[in-house]
Amino acid sequence: MQWRDMAPEEIATRPEARLGGMLLYMVIVASLLCVVMLIGLIVAFDQFRAVAGRFQIALAFVTVWSAAFMVMTVLRVRVTPTLASIGIVAWVAYRIFVSATGRYGWPLGIDLLAQLAMALAFCGYMASGVRPNAYYRRRLPVS
Repeated sequence: MQWRDMAPEEIATRPEARLGGMLLYMVIVASLLCVVMLIGLIVAFDQFRAVAGRFQIALAFVTVWSAAFMVMTVLRVRVTPTLASIGIVAWVAYRIFVSATGRYGWPLGIDLLAQLAMALAFCGYMASGVRPNAYYRRRLPVS
């Protein structure tokens, strides 16, 4: 897809240049993930301790990813779509590796394949969606 830089008047007036739509919903979910993790650690740390160490790593990783995604979005860091995509795919890949080496069975494998599909959809949206490109990179598709 070909992109062009947005003009200053477009940045001020185009709704795509503001945090909204699916991008806003993703930030809300990332915020919710961080809040639930923090509350869970405070209120029921024993439940976190009860999951295997490899899954503790996955939970910690996705929480740090969510916090970074929120901060980078608020700051409009241009590389957010790329770094967020790398992070979410790395998280799913790690979980697939843990599942395969831990012999957790095919039901978890199906769950992880679904997560991989969602991660790839996230990557596609962040790479070629109009709103992420307008919001972070200040560019629009060439008509």
